[in-house]
Amino acid sequence: MERRIPPATLWLAVSFVAAHVAFQFATPAQKDWIYYSFALFPVRYGGGADGFTHWYEALGPIFGHVFLHGGWLHLLMNTLVFVQGGPFVEQRLGALRFVALFFISAAAGAALYIVLNEGATTPAVGASGAVCGVFGAYFLSVGRNWREALAIPQVRNGMIVFLVVNVGLAAVARMTGFIPIAWEAHLGGFVAGAIAYPLLAPRDRFVSPWAR
Repeated sequence: MERRIPPATLWLAVSFVAAHVAFQFATPAQKDWIYYSFALFPVRYGGGADGFTHWYEALGPIFGHVFLHGGWLHLLMNTLVFVQGGPFVEQRLGALRFVALFFISAAAGAALYIVLNEGATTPAVGASGAVCGVFGAYFLSVGRNWREALAIPQVRNGMIVFLVVNVGLAAVARMTGFIPIAWEAHLGGFVAGAIAYPLLAPRDRFVSPWAR
């Protein structure tokens, strides 16, 4: 039986693609403004000359960076991974709580990237931190509560492998100059998603994505 992508997952995925397409049609000056306004530049959070004029401007990059990507391959990878895990988590949480978890994870990933790269001028873009948060929730969604989920060896092993690949190998890739991956955002997003999920998950229904 064909599985449909639930609405919040679908519209977020569509928004990634739409934002990237729109960015391609922007003028060079508009692209510069968009990047400066919504990409994560840690130096802008240091309070110096490059800082924000108004406090609320700092929220733009915290949430807006998920809609910017470094190219079509970056976009494709994030979107495909997102639509793999997103439907299961949304089915468990419902659309509104799922969106809340997505942006909580995005904000946490952004915060950790900024803190661990204080004063850096290298920006971070992409939805991968938020996507990692969705997978932090995904692993816990296989049990009626987080304790039950973590008691399953496959869950614990899956979380370890996920972190090794998306944090450990990502850090190595950046340190060696292979690919500039913001592993800090991956880690922050994953941890935030795993913490937020038990707080957001409803207690009255349970659907395991692995019991299919």
